[in-house]
Amino acid sequence: MLRSIKNSLFGKFIRSKPYTDSHERKIAIWKDIKTIAFLLDGTDAIALRILLNRIYTYEDEGKKVSLFGYVKKSPPFKQEPIKWITQKDLNWIGIPKMSNIKSFIEKDFDVLINTAEKSIRPLEFVSTYSKANLRIGLFEEKKTYCYDFMIRQLPGETVDDYLTQVELYLKMMNS
Repeated sequence: MLRSIKNSLFGKFIRSKPYTDSHERKIAIWKDIKTIAFLLDGTDAIALRILLNRIYTYEDEGKKVSLFGYVKKSPPFKQEPIKWITQKDLNWIGIPKMSNIKSFIEKDFDVLINTAEKSIRPLEFVSTYSKANLRIGLFEEKKTYCYDFMIRQLPGETVDDYLTQVELYLKMMNS
């Protein structure tokens, strides 16, 4: 019962904000992308390490990478340059305190990619209010307020497969 109330209030709150539709979004062309922000789920440390190894290859291509993650309690890989928020940084319906996310959502990233394979409210909130030119996430019919471009992940596909698809589509936009 409490969960359904939280879900309802979160949905109403996030869709009531005019900013979600007012920020000018732009198509991103892979070769022109200079900054990429990644939203990370810190639940599984092994999966996160594999993902970080993939993400760092974008830096090798000359792209500036920013990382923002959510984990319930203690963040893994504290030595990594990841801005973490935890359960204690949220209000009772799952919305992050602005003091913890403001500097991240105010940055004009060329692209923001949510890499979480499941719905994580704090990351959806950050995506919704991000000033990124293009926000990309996994396809969920009811999450159009979070993303400008969504990709469907088939059963058995990994986050690595998802990032390969993201790259493919962004490179196709150049054609």
